[in-house]
Amino acid sequence: MPVVRKKARFKTGRRRRTDTRLPGPASGRHGRERYSRGYKAGYTQGVKAGIEDFGKAFEGTSIIIPTYNGRELLMKCIDSIEAHTTHPFEIIVVDNGSTDGTVKALRSRAGSIRIGLHESNLGFARAVNTGLMMSKGRTIVLLNNDTLVTERWLSNLLLCLESSPEIGAVGPVTNYIGGEQQIEVPYREVSEMWPFAAAYNQSNPSRWQTTDRLAGFCLLMKREVWERSGYFDEGYRIGNFEDDDLMVRLRYLGRSLLIAGDTFIHHTGSMTMRTLGAEGYREVNEGNRQFFAEKWGNSFERLQVLKAEGRLNSTLKTADYFPAHIRVRDSGGRCWWLEQGRKHLILDDDAQLELLPLPEPVLLSMVDLRLLGTAEPLAGAEVRRRMEEISTRSSSGEEAVEGAVYRLADGRWMQVQQGSRREFITAYAAQSWGVEARTPHLVPEHVLALPEGLPILPRVSLIAGHL
Repeated sequence: MPVVRKKARFKTGRRRRTDTRLPGPASGRHGRERYSRGYKAGYTQGVKAGIEDFGKAFEGTSIIIPTYNGRELLMKCIDSIEAHTTHPFEIIVVDNGSTDGTVKALRSRAGSIRIGLHESNLGFARAVNTGLMMSKGRTIVLLNNDTLVTERWLSNLLLCLESSPEIGAVGPVTNYIGGEQQIEVPYREVSEMWPFAAAYNQSNPSRWQTTDRLAGFCLLMKREVWERSGYFDEGYRIGNFEDDDLMVRLRYLGRSLLIAGDTFIHHTGSMTMRTLGAEGYREVNEGNRQFFAEKWGNSFERLQVLKAEGRLNSTLKTADYFPAHIRVRDSGGRCWWLEQGRKHLILDDDAQLELLPLPEPVLLSMVDLRLLGTAEPLAGAEVRRRMEEISTRSSSGEEAVEGAVYRLADGRWMQVQQGSRREFITAYAAQSWGVEARTPHLVPEHVLALPEGLPILPRVSLIAGHL
């Protein structure tokens, strides 16, 4: 017997429309409650997923590109990466407040591009740091937006980087850069560059060479090396010398720097800095040069001495060059007491320490803090007691007091740590950690007789509060 289907009946008049909107505040009390519960559940799940995923690396390379008003150059750079990179990668572009449509152009390109946005031009170091914080790759490339990568560029660089665990960073050669990485090239037009690079980029370890400096236009390092060396110093304006600063730190960590002479990429050169004009460029460059000199002093000579004494090795980390018996804070506002290579969370810090002649605790990134072991929390009263004990005992000059800070007649600073005397490499280094606020004492002879420990390096200046 056939099935009889009833015809659907519709009322005449205005057609009824199905409302597909999610229930919200206008849907009545029960709707608002359902909406609120759903929103909270989704938010909680999202936060949990974000936390779980934040520290996870992937077996590939994070390519970090800072940019400012260089849309066309940036798009060509990204095109070259996508055309000539065979290894797994992610592209992270950090835009410094461009006004030329860069962000719109980036958002129109789907795929493996992740975008970090700054509202204004915060400079190269802060853009790189945002990219580092976002990165997930086991290896990391810092790449200028005015470069064009070429055939086998990343595979060649990775072979060089993986050739020894002692290596801190590697970089290619190019047509335009200061220092040993510049080579003579036969082409005049970019169209002529591609066949030259394809023929040039033949893997050949005999063309690798050790150097004291790598330029930051293209820099490859392992994630673990970055986690031991920390973020770029944000005390440098706009650009220049931040990469030199990192190179010095890598060398203090006993790491070698290699030029992969078998790898060529094209570099237009200094496009962001040219927007400053000649006078502006000179002003920024000179200011950064002076900051570098004030911060590091004669570090190249000191590094040679430490290397000759066999005191530099690849097991070192930035925290080995920290002072001790000081307060620091993290990006979440928590205060910590550093002592014997460990950090103690300080409880009720402000209430107990406000009467001591101390500066505000200096900011350390979470990357730096993770290099320190975690010990039991300390009450603010206990930290105050320890500080006062150091001050009282060191004022007598009769003993070498653990944690005491002394000043030499020539203005140098040093601290006693675990039976050794450790010198701050510059006056700026002492200032950067806030120890100059303590009442210093001239160094007694028995302190000078202690064995010399590793020097204390300057703290990395951080302006961004989220690192």
